Formats: sequence, structure tokens, C-alpha cells
Amino acid sequence: MRSIKSEEFFKQVAVNSGIVDLQTVKNIYYGLVRTISKELKEKQIVNLPDWGKFLLMTRKSRKALNVSTGNVEILPPKPEVRFKTDHKVKKYFHEWAK
Repeated sequence: MRSIKSEEFFKQVAVNSGIVDLQTVKNIYYGLVRTISKELKEKQIVNLPDWGKFLLMTRKSRKALNVSTGNVEILPPKPEVRFKTDHKVKKYFHEWAK
């Protein structure tokens, strides 16, 4: 299975949304990405209605083996973004898989 290339993605969004201008689709997409990133920094959660939530979490520090030295090192806490799918999306894919 291969992933969709970005140009094909934008073309499909244009067709599915009825927006003819491909540059407008790209502007909306990148505006959405910037908005989600900004809101995550400020509020640590972004809800996309009927799709899911982005959550900014902090991964705890942990021990890890450095394979090049063989030493166990402590990795510091670090931020990570998680996505929790809305129940409507889960239901759609469960029905689709049947």
C-alpha cells in the first residue's frame, strides 16, 4: 500500500469540496495546519468536529539503551502530539470493514 502524493491529495480535496482553484485548496490546508499548531501550543487540545482531537502530551523521561555504546541512558521528557479519533469515524470504518 502506498500513500497518496501531496498533489493528488490536493486535487482530490478540490474535487470533493467543489473548489476549482487548487491554490485556494492549498491555502486552506496550510492555514488549517498553522491554526492547529498554534492552538496546540496555547491550549494543548484541538477538537475537529466529527473527526477527532489533537492532544499535546508530554512523554515521561525513560531509560533507553544506546546501541552504539551499550550504555543505558535516561531520555528527557519531550512533547508529542497524539490524535484521538471521534466515535463517528470509528463507527464508519468498522462498518466499512465488514
